[in-house]
Amino acid sequence: RGVVDEAVVGLPCRIAYQMLESSTGVIARKVSSGDAALQMIAATVDSAPCLLNTVVAALVDLLHTYDHIAPLVAELCCIVNGQVLATELLREIGRLDTTEGSNDTGNKASGIKNIAPFISELAAVRPRVVLSNISLLLPHLDSEPYIMRSAIVNSIGHILVREDQTLMENKDDEEGSDEESKDERHVVNMAKTRTSLFDILCDRTCDITSFTRGAALKVLNDLTEKQSLPLDRIMPVTAIAIDRLQDKAVMVRRYAMQLLTSLLENNPFMGMLNPEPYREKVRELEAYLKCNIPEEILKARDTALEEAKNDESQGERELHEIESAALAAAIADAEAKKEEEALSEAESTFLAKVRALKFASQALAFTELFENSNASFRTMLMSSNSSDVTEALRFFVRAKHFGLPCAVTGTKKALALMWSNETNIQEEVLRAFIEVFVAEPGTEGKELLPENQIAQNLLDLVREANVSELASIEEALGRLVKKEIIPPDVFSVLWAIASQARGELRASAVLVISMAASADPNIVDSAYRLQNLYDAGLGDHIEENHDWKTARSAACALQRVARAKVDPSSAKYIILDLISERLVAIARGDWCDDANVDDTNAWFCAAEQSINAIFTICPSPEKVSMEILLGHQQVIFGCSDDSSTASTLRLARFFFVLGHIALKLLMYTEVLSSSVRRANAAKTVKKQESASTGATENSESKEDEGDDAIEAELGLAAQAEAETERKVAEISENEIVGRGIISLFTPMLLRVVANENGTYSSPVLMQSATLALCKCMCISKSFCEKHLSLLFSVLAKAPNDDQDLRANIVVALGDLAFRFPNELEPYTPKIY
Repeated sequence: RGVVDEAVVGLPCRIAYQMLESSTGVIARKVSSGDAALQMIAATVDSAPCLLNTVVAALVDLLHTYDHIAPLVAELCCIVNGQVLATELLREIGRLDTTEGSNDTGNKASGIKNIAPFISELAAVRPRVVLSNISLLLPHLDSEPYIMRSAIVNSIGHILVREDQTLMENKDDEEGSDEESKDERHVVNMAKTRTSLFDILCDRTCDITSFTRGAALKVLNDLTEKQSLPLDRIMPVTAIAIDRLQDKAVMVRRYAMQLLTSLLENNPFMGMLNPEPYREKVRELEAYLKCNIPEEILKARDTALEEAKNDESQGERELHEIESAALAAAIADAEAKKEEEALSEAESTFLAKVRALKFASQALAFTELFENSNASFRTMLMSSNSSDVTEALRFFVRAKHFGLPCAVTGTKKALALMWSNETNIQEEVLRAFIEVFVAEPGTEGKELLPENQIAQNLLDLVREANVSELASIEEALGRLVKKEIIPPDVFSVLWAIASQARGELRASAVLVISMAASADPNIVDSAYRLQNLYDAGLGDHIEENHDWKTARSAACALQRVARAKVDPSSAKYIILDLISERLVAIARGDWCDDANVDDTNAWFCAAEQSINAIFTICPSPEKVSMEILLGHQQVIFGCSDDSSTASTLRLARFFFVLGHIALKLLMYTEVLSSSVRRANAAKTVKKQESASTGATENSESKEDEGDDAIEAELGLAAQAEAETERKVAEISENEIVGRGIISLFTPMLLRVVANENGTYSSPVLMQSATLALCKCMCISKSFCEKHLSLLFSVLAKAPNDDQDLRANIVVALGDLAFRFPNELEPYTPKIY
């Protein structure tokens, strides 16, 4: 009966090792009997402890060599009785020389890469074992291989999740226990351990390697989703996540944004995180506590205040500090008494208010962390990486569900991404727009808000938007209208608001209607709706209140209407004729206050859009334009009023209209020429189709075909097209600013722009006249070449504080360089 030879006992293990080497997947594991191999090794370790070191060495070698062994060895540690195998493996990993492995490009480097996943795999199934031996692994946090640091960070996450669940179970089971002191020590030690592990996680978010930083943020995200993040860690973790939004690695920024979203969804405060109610609550509770401070603290406070007031060196700041110190002392005294059983009613009420103040203050601090981070969120939105943009948009959607004000402002800024070249970003922006302004929260756009609420959201959106934001809103709204996502009843509500509201609300309603009409003209293109638009946007209310915003919005909506056909019996033609008269009155500035500069400044936008609408809906816009210019001439030169201010503003309005009409006439001419070319092309195509399908033997048809062939041979069609282009060039070069009615006023325009003796000192007049000159120069090549020197002279003499004038000239020079490059080439050195 001798001792069994170790070689004989270890023989099954060597076979099992070979079987595990082949278990590279689920199917391969079944084929190679991987489960049986694990059972063989476990039985050997349990029955022959003397072979433990041999088995550990073999398993470490397998971990070092094969990348699929880590989960198998972790499973083996669960099968073996006790913790001895897992402990020995962790001890061997702790002895690894990672410094040499990180510098070696051979087997050691790949070996550490294969061994590291075993740590997190083991922590997932045996977290207590890893926690007991965590001191063996922590030195590797200072090692060079990032994958080892990331594995330790992941294992800490598994430990914290499992220990948090165990701690909660123990709290339920330990009620009425006889060993309370021992249990309390265990809880205290466990709390210290958790604190240390959380400190390690927070430190690793600033690791030198982005992979480890991302792993730490991902672990914190998992802890948050599993409700394992302590309350006292919510604020620091939120601050860390916001700080990591500035990380240089895309992966880290993505995990940071996901962590912020999880913190919002799992916050311990109420469902709504709007900071204003919390601020009101904090002020209310502080006022109550200051009025109910305990007597002994109140006496000490009054004594301190009296001494401070008697001391002349003490100021308001010191008095406020005394008040704050007294309140803090009262709060600390109340919290110290919270464990006592015998509390009076007043003390209980005071303690309840203290707890409420602490809760409201923490909630306010939590929301202010997000509100103060708008710059970081904006950086994510403007990132060149689509992942950053997508995560930021998803965060804003979730933030809107919790009532954070940054959600609406962020989504408004994000609408600029509607012009992105990437389709997925455009779709994500549209999805965010629907979630924030159109759909019920949390329904992913499947359930829409009531029509009144959607209309109100759209009005709030456009009310404070700037020009670029309005363009983005119009693009987003147009796509939603085309997809029929916004219900038609929403526009019925908007029409009602436009008819009944006053001031800015009416202007916003008409503007939203015009945006939607860009995608669906039927919203305004009917006699009934045009009558509503006339009453709401161009009626007596607009004239009486000088509501230029509403007039501008109505003119924008009219640009979605098809050009009117002359038909006196048509209701649509009649209402369009009435609308044209009101547009002419706006363009003439009949309602403007000549003594109010602000009124004229607000009129410019309305006049511009009114002229655009005239060239869209009128059958003969050139005649209407002449009527507008003659009306201005009559008001300016036929008026006996000698007020210099009034004449200056009238002249500024006239020059503005003069330049814009000149530019619109050029565009109208080009539109007509395009129509002629399309008609000629359609005629040619029709002839070709008739020639191919209707060939006959009639001699007359043969003669026509012969004529067509001769025309084609002689190039008469091309000659006709060239003649059309020549006529258009002749009109733009000589007719608009050369021989037309506009040419009668260009000498006066040039004299005002030159301002040789400084006669015209009004900035509004100079800006309007210079802008009109620039528009006229964009029309005619000869006119441009003749007056370029004047334009550069005005730019050189422009006052330093008149930035608008210089900006207009620079923008115009860019347009002129594109339209007439040869004429502008001699002045290129002056531009630079």
